Amino acid sequence: MKGLVLSLMAILVGCVGGPIRSTPPMYEPKPHLDAIGAIQNWSAVGRVAIERGSEGWTARLQWRKTGTRFQLRLVGPLGRGTYQLAGDGTGVELIVPDGGRFYASDAETLMDEHFGWSIPVDGAEYWIRGLVAPNSTPKFVNRDEVGQLLEMEQDGWRINVLRHGSVNNLALPSKLLMYIGDLKVRIVISSWKFTS
Repeated sequence: MKGLVLSLMAILVGCVGGPIRSTPPMYEPKPHLDAIGAIQNWSAVGRVAIERGSEGWTARLQWRKTGTRFQLRLVGPLGRGTYQLAGDGTGVELIVPDGGRFYASDAETLMDEHFGWSIPVDGAEYWIRGLVAPNSTPKFVNRDEVGQLLEMEQDGWRINVLRHGSVNNLALPSKLLMYIGDLKVRIVISSWKFTS
């Protein structure tokens, strides 16, 4: 237990992170989940695939969270350009590949208008870390014996964690499937970075 506490303190003190290892060590669930939830500044890099009916879209994903502010960059393949969503509790801005800027009170409105699909950014920032979002009560949550999220349903979304990994002694999802209705969102995270 002492080693776990020291490891968690080291994570919360400085800038840490890195690529995800495929086999996580053993954890004590409550302190481990508390440590992940306590990290307010983080970034994740990976890939996202969106599927709705017969249509599909893939992109590289760069997601950064600093306090109440977030930035979500989607870099499309084959010169499709970069879309950047950024905002905080007061509003959200979308920058599209041609430089156009659009504003709304929430990310979902901008994503629906410009992509034809959306994810609940406020909830998904918890789900990709294996946490329940605090804004509503989930319909159900299934975890393994060491507290890692396996699946849950919250705000109408079903979240399945298909693979876990370890980053600096924290177990985090590295592959997720989130879906609602006919919309499926697959996220594969290749690296995390945490800062104090």
